[in-house]
Amino acid sequence: MKLKNSLLRAICAAAFGVIISGCANAAGPQHFNSMDSPPEAKLYADYLSGKYADQMEDAQARSKYFSSAFARDSENVELGAEAIRSAVLAGDITLARTLSIEMSSLDNTEPLARIVLSAHDMRKGRYDKAAQRLAEQPDDPALGVLIAMMEGWAQYGDGNAARALEIFDEIEVGGYFDVIAAMQKAVILSETGETEDADRNFDRVAKTGVSPILRIMSQARHKSQNGDIPGAIAVLESFSTRRGGVKSGPIYTGLTRLKSGQAMDDKMSAADHAARALIDPAGAYFSEGGAHNLGEYYLRIALMMNPDEDFAKIWLGTVLEREERQADAEDLYQTIDDKSDYTVTARLARANVMFRNDEDDRAISLLKGLVKDHPIFLVRESLGRGYLIKEDYASALPQYEALIADMSDEEIASNPEPLYFKAICLHELKRWSEAEADFKRVLELKPDYADALNYLGYSWVERGENLDEAFEMIRTAVRLEPDSGAIIDSLGWAHYKLGQYSEARIHLEDASAKAPNSATIIDHLGDVYWKLGRLREAGYQWRHALDLDPTDEERARLEVKLKGGLEAAAGMP
Repeated sequence: MKLKNSLLRAICAAAFGVIISGCANAAGPQHFNSMDSPPEAKLYADYLSGKYADQMEDAQARSKYFSSAFARDSENVELGAEAIRSAVLAGDITLARTLSIEMSSLDNTEPLARIVLSAHDMRKGRYDKAAQRLAEQPDDPALGVLIAMMEGWAQYGDGNAARALEIFDEIEVGGYFDVIAAMQKAVILSETGETEDADRNFDRVAKTGVSPILRIMSQARHKSQNGDIPGAIAVLESFSTRRGGVKSGPIYTGLTRLKSGQAMDDKMSAADHAARALIDPAGAYFSEGGAHNLGEYYLRIALMMNPDEDFAKIWLGTVLEREERQADAEDLYQTIDDKSDYTVTARLARANVMFRNDEDDRAISLLKGLVKDHPIFLVRESLGRGYLIKEDYASALPQYEALIADMSDEEIASNPEPLYFKAICLHELKRWSEAEADFKRVLELKPDYADALNYLGYSWVERGENLDEAFEMIRTAVRLEPDSGAIIDSLGWAHYKLGQYSEARIHLEDASAKAPNSATIIDHLGDVYWKLGRLREAGYQWRHALDLDPTDEERARLEVKLKGGLEAAAGMP
């Protein structure tokens, strides 16, 4: 059973001017530019190249070509706006600011330029200038929210707390952004000593579950700044307990500092607050909804206002990964200092990127170093998962044995996952009786653990043991996880092993539709087609499985079947 995709997941509706149009030939515009061509042709070549780079998610090339196009047609406001956007998304702050200055002389109402210049002003403490630039709302509602959030904090930084609260009141037009606006009001009310009103707004946000980490940090800071140290500690401890007792990150650092008599964290400027205000809308709203470029833009602007906001970097890295910009994400994670509250998160994220890029040895080396520096449960367990991804069960087993030895019975009962992975290691190391005992113990502790039900049931079917119970386990797992291709595959394969090929075909076709990139599932589908006499379709599925990163054993078996049919692979592992 392939675990890599699920293990990777465990380590660790707005549009925004994305130009999508017909593919331009990458070599064409570059060649055209090198010729002695008229200016209009060179402009068109840059524009086409920029569009192509946009399609290919090449941020640096996109910025280069759109900036060049704007330089050739410096009166074109729309082209200038695209050049600014591209520079921001490439992380080129200097270019974005230069382009924005040029744009402001061309059209001082253009919103992207106003945002960039205001972010720079806020970072420098020039809140009055930023507030003036941000006063006009654009037609684009997504940019309007960004401008309003920045304007509110610019007004506060300029000493106009009452106007700031009015602006955040105006943002409250219903839904998600009501909650985000309420959070900003809570922070401002806390800063101005209006504790009861601040508490009411924090409680309102807490009931929604929106932006939990930032809300907890802000609420604890509110209590500590107003002299309620026990209340601040209680807020942080309650969150930590719900998360299983966090041992790293800003919550843990805040608790440690408060308990030692220190301030929870450093004083924040209005620009710092503004940067933090953009994080949740960027990641948990826009990017989560598929508007990755918009989410990235928010986060880049946040980092313009506070380059040291590592939580924004973590979210930005997540957005870059969603855009399949793995190298950019890893480079960003590396900018987070080892002394940061987010160093564990950043290094785990880097390891995840390496695993995705099949750089398993680099990832394992990084995780070993992280265990040495931060030997907490989360990190040690991640190293165990890393060995599982490498299918190095002999190295993974002692990791899980050590974790389980350090866990109390209550901790294992509430989190039997390490026991489940230990059982997998034992199974792969041919220590079946021990593995079976651990699988059974997992299911005693958590009877609705779909993966454990599936694994044990599948293993029994493979061994021809306890077939009635195995089928019931797998059916239960399917009911619990009806969209899991791997689990549905197990049900189909169980029917196959009993010679029930027509029934097997139904489930395996369903499994392949839900997990079209699983070599194991596609291989199984080919086998059942062969048994049903659909030989050409069987060969097609086996050839397709070869292209889907099968294990070495699967690859050898597939190659034999493609040469001599299913019977030729009989007896192979």
